[in-house]
Amino acid sequence: MKKTRIMALTLSAVLAISMFAGCGGGQTTGSSTVENGDVVRTASTAEEGDPYEIVVELMTYGSTPADTEAVQDAINEITVPAINATVRFLPITVADHATKVGLLTAGGEKVDLIMTGITSSAANLHANGVLTDVTDLLNEYAPELVEKEGKLLDAGKFDGRVYAIPGNLYPGESLNLLYNKDMAEEYGIDIPETLASYGDWDAFFEQCKEKLPANIYPFTLGDGTGASTVNWDSAYDSLGDSSYLAAGVLPEVKDGTEIENWYETDKYKQMVEKRREWYEKGYVVPDSMTSGFSTTDTITAGTCFSFQNPFQANLNEVTLSKATGVNLGYVKLSEPIITTGSTLMTSWGVPVTSEQPEKAIQLLNLIFKDTRLANLMNYGIEGEHYEKVSEHIIDYPEGSDPASIGWGGFINWFGDTSEVYQFAPITEDYYEKIADFGLEKATISNALGYTFDSKSVKTQMAAITSVIDTDKPSLECGLVDVGESLPAFLKDLKDAGMDEVIAENQKQYTEWLAKRE
Repeated sequence: MKKTRIMALTLSAVLAISMFAGCGGGQTTGSSTVENGDVVRTASTAEEGDPYEIVVELMTYGSTPADTEAVQDAINEITVPAINATVRFLPITVADHATKVGLLTAGGEKVDLIMTGITSSAANLHANGVLTDVTDLLNEYAPELVEKEGKLLDAGKFDGRVYAIPGNLYPGESLNLLYNKDMAEEYGIDIPETLASYGDWDAFFEQCKEKLPANIYPFTLGDGTGASTVNWDSAYDSLGDSSYLAAGVLPEVKDGTEIENWYETDKYKQMVEKRREWYEKGYVVPDSMTSGFSTTDTITAGTCFSFQNPFQANLNEVTLSKATGVNLGYVKLSEPIITTGSTLMTSWGVPVTSEQPEKAIQLLNLIFKDTRLANLMNYGIEGEHYEKVSEHIIDYPEGSDPASIGWGGFINWFGDTSEVYQFAPITEDYYEKIADFGLEKATISNALGYTFDSKSVKTQMAAITSVIDTDKPSLECGLVDVGESLPAFLKDLKDAGMDEVIAENQKQYTEWLAKRE
């Protein structure tokens, strides 16, 4: 069986709604159907005053945590007295979200909180009618959350209303090369302080190729999906669509006003030409697109020395080391930038099929308000799934590890990163550095708070994403001749209507800038 792919970006992919019926336990409190595009909710079968069951998507890397039920019970000891609600997780593999999220409203399945932004952008989910307008609910039921979010809430607004809620209060994103530290020591690989040009990359990979055994590749290009580019000189704003870049990007982040087709830029052409060269020289895993093995799989298996991944406040070499089981070091390639895309990468949405959306908002508010609850949801039960090392630092209990522990192995992040625990070997000074990724210190995109409303070009967007799914992977994995394949890819995008989509995006962005000023 092929293993699940999970890291074509940025760690990429989330949500199998069709699997929801019959999953887990708990009390049924009502039902909903879709009639003529509108959600119709029936009366609750529970007596008034009974706890409402909040169904929360848990995006896993493949397997369901063994102690899910025990953690739910511990969570409910907090949530029932606080908001008169229980929590039930729906563990869904990350690979299922992009293909199955569209079944949500059509099927009328019960789910109250889903993750948006990883494989299906909040903009696309909004355009497809999946998300509930939670503006008034936030103001009424989540005052603490609203205060903590500040202007980050603007990132999830469409037509001035909030549909997606950032899950990370420090969403600055920096680009990094990660490498196997043990291999570097064993084979005598010199790690550069920076990689500031393609010449630097070439020299680094050439050294790796010479020193590594023949069955270990210097680098992986992933499976060609998502926006996982070696873009040390291309820190664009994806404008909320980090998976496809289907509506253009903002190349000049800090004060940019012009949206461009990333795939038509000289930087993109140079990037795919370089990838083709690396493929031909044997610098990259040759079957990464077709093997069914993710970046994590190849790093864990020891068949690949390095890969590229962004860092955020709660995503770094430590968390990635735990995900891969490999001792990772890193080379910093860029400073943190806050964009709408990075802000919404791990955001929360309330589907229109939620029976009591106000309860979902109450739960989110409680997660950001009660650090005890956030720690429980992130790390499980103290003494069973982790032990404290210092005031804010934890580690696995003696004799256990990520593979044997009963809670973990999911992408969700719960609560205020500046308050919740972090895993060793992170130290207490982590909390002094976290501001680098927040609104106070990170570079803020000129388009933060702008989100493209793609409803008027919905048909074109569907055609464009289909082209990208078909044409881009082989091009970005270095498998095809760029001189032939890139022009064909660009023509397919043009025929699908990408010029019209970018023009509409530019029009909306220009109008948004004018209103902001």
